Amino acid sequence: MLPKRILCLHGDGTNAMVFAAQTRQLRCALELHGIDLVYTTGPFECEPGYGVSPFFDDCGPFYRWSPNDPRDFDGSIDAEDDISNSTIMEAGLTEMFEDLRYEYGDNVDDKSGRNTFAGILGFSSAAAVAAGILSVQQNNDEQDTFPTFPSISKDQCTQSIKVPTVSIVGKQDHWQSQVKLINTYIDSNLVTYLEFENGHKVPSKEAQVQEIVSAILNVIQKVEERS
Repeated sequence: MLPKRILCLHGDGTNAMVFAAQTRQLRCALELHGIDLVYTTGPFECEPGYGVSPFFDDCGPFYRWSPNDPRDFDGSIDAEDDISNSTIMEAGLTEMFEDLRYEYGDNVDDKSGRNTFAGILGFSSAAAVAAGILSVQQNNDEQDTFPTFPSISKDQCTQSIKVPTVSIVGKQDHWQSQVKLINTYIDSNLVTYLEFENGHKVPSKEAQVQEIVSAILNVIQKVEERS
């Protein structure tokens, strides 16, 4: 049996290597169930993010998934052009999704199952990126995996998310309101909510990790039962 893969998207100001270190307990626990975590790095270089210093100071350069200025997505756009930042950001995210799809070979035309993901994990700001990818999965005609990277459109991005999801929130996280905002775009009947007494960090305590693993396995099982 082929191992299942989960695509992992880091938070702002880190990179794939840092995120792999931050999730090492979860990674080891999932490997016991035949699940591999695949890490990728965002496209826009930036300053080190929250929690990077001092442990990962020497692990740069660091990246994020969106530019400080949305126009950085397209250098041909003049600063005086009458184009909204949201329109530019939308176009840039669409391009980024397609780049991820191409780089990791996750193609809906591949029937072997070798180039598909069993899920996607987004930490911090990347939770919004993950939500964007999930929003198009529900329109994918191929329902044998969750989620693959189908072609993305503007209309698909505006629809509510009806994909089984695990949402993890730290009660001491000063950005928890943003996570809860993302949750409003997901069908409440399809979300498993987990709250821990943590700040803005990847849960690492054994009991927390095991609870997350159980939730992930349950979500994958639900998707497989629907297919």
